[in-house]
Amino acid sequence: MESSELAVDRTLYTREEVVRAAHRLSGICHVELVSRGDELLVLFRAPQGQSLPADLRDRFQTDLVDEKLRSLVRIETEGLHQELVRAALAQARPNSAAAS
Repeated sequence: MESSELAVDRTLYTREEVVRAAHRLSGICHVELVSRGDELLVLFRAPQGQSLPADLRDRFQTDLVDEKLRSLVRIETEGLHQELVRAALAQARPNSAAAS
């Protein structure tokens, strides 16, 4: 069974970012995460009788950077997101004055 491993520096990427990036590849190979000190090992195994894609590492790295960007956008827009949720909930509540 063909396999590959990639070490990810936890000082650069969170566990959640690594999990999200790894999950994107779970449809084409088996993925396992293993903690090792300041690194998170991502182990890829090809399904029985198949090979890993030649560009697997490149795809994972691209997905990892994409997840980092998504995390940064989430942090930057957190206040806006909370305001939108509050406004939506306020609009969805029945008007207590109209119910009287």
